Amino acid sequence: MAKFITKMTKADALAPIIALEGVVVTGRTIQAYKRGKGDEARERFIEETSGSLVWLCGVAALNELGDKLLGKVLKKQGANFDVGTDKILRTPFDNFMKKVAPKGFSGTQVALLKGAKVLTSIALANLFIGFVVPKMNHYITNTLRSNKQNIDEDKPKNLTFKGAIGALNTFTNAIENTNTGKLLSTDFGIAGGRMYNARTKEERREIAFRDLGSIYFYMWAQGHVGNLLNLAESGKANRLNPSAASTVDKHLTEFLNSHGGEMSLEEFKKAVLGSISEVKLPENINFEKQKSSIWDKLFKKEPLQVVKVSELEQIITDNDLLNRIKEMAKLQPERLGEAVITKQQLADAFNNAQITNPKLLNEAYSEFTGGAYNSEFKFVSNSKIEKLKKEMIEYAETICKEAKDGKVNNDLLKKVKNKNLIYNGINFAAGFTVAAAFLSTFIPKIQYYMTRKATGVNAFPGTYDYEHKKELVA
Repeated sequence: MAKFITKMTKADALAPIIALEGVVVTGRTIQAYKRGKGDEARERFIEETSGSLVWLCGVAALNELGDKLLGKVLKKQGANFDVGTDKILRTPFDNFMKKVAPKGFSGTQVALLKGAKVLTSIALANLFIGFVVPKMNHYITNTLRSNKQNIDEDKPKNLTFKGAIGALNTFTNAIENTNTGKLLSTDFGIAGGRMYNARTKEERREIAFRDLGSIYFYMWAQGHVGNLLNLAESGKANRLNPSAASTVDKHLTEFLNSHGGEMSLEEFKKAVLGSISEVKLPENINFEKQKSSIWDKLFKKEPLQVVKVSELEQIITDNDLLNRIKEMAKLQPERLGEAVITKQQLADAFNNAQITNPKLLNEAYSEFTGGAYNSEFKFVSNSKIEKLKKEMIEYAETICKEAKDGKVNNDLLKKVKNKNLIYNGINFAAGFTVAAAFLSTFIPKIQYYMTRKATGVNAFPGTYDYEHKKELVA
């Protein structure tokens, strides 16, 4: 069970998405059969499975093919790179241009080629699901119905299926590196294509409600349910994922064993958490400050600040502290060949606490990002990394709160780890259930109800002529 929960709650894990898609396809096909029998059930099954396969595998496959073609154009095969950046810490595109530097191409040209590759992969996915699949569905249904009912009476004319490219969302870094980005990049284009190819206005209205109304439950509902449950249990919205919790537990167990397997709460708290609030950095450090966005100003978010390690070497004389600073700097790639460290990381180096030990952070970040956190050609936002670190600190604080007898030992660490695992499992099950219920059952039932109330007929709108109150026959 522990392995299952850990696997299902990993960042950007495909397993829970595949499981959710299986429930959605089954539920929507069953609901479709109840109303429209074989025709609607068949169309819904084809539509849902093809959509799932394309955004789960197709966009990534098209991107990989695009990377190979881009490599041939740039004459730099295998040199993949991200274009995301926070400008002063992680700059994968600048690193690529400096170290790989395709001859005959400017930075602007390479960026445009990268964008064109991503947009092409999205366009092809949208065209297939939004235009090819609906036409294929219509053709199959019309053919089967025509074979079943060869009647010599006036029939509605065959519907003409228009083809055009719908509006496509443009994403680059998010599309290539996150499941959410892949889904969102195709949703609006696919919905537009399906609506454009709808056979009746009633079918168009159902598609709009179903496809656009499903976005929230695919992308955010599970996380929001988990946040609410966390707030109810601990007063904090987030919870450390089981994989990172295992990494933290292993590190703290080794640390505790090196001190005889047990420590007083005060000793443990001081060694593991330190006193970050009491850290005072030298005043003569010249930090580079990231320009604040409108969003940062609105929420009064502290801008990211960094400093070159080479500059710190001229200011700090403590060799142990300098070594920690250099290890901290390895938690992100060098910026144009030079090591840099954030202001927060510098404070962590001064604090010298076990929960922000560079060795522990290195292991946690590597597992969390799949090794991308310090890759010079990959982009991982600093806010994502800091959020994970904050959850690790809160996990250590939970250990201290659970030390009711004033002592911390291996039994307590195991208890906190298991409790964290259980609550993660509850969060996942509750979030999955809510999302699956709406996507597979409630949304189809609501769309059917809307059509029934508007038309007075409980029929599949793709094959029903509401004007003449009869089934459409090809």
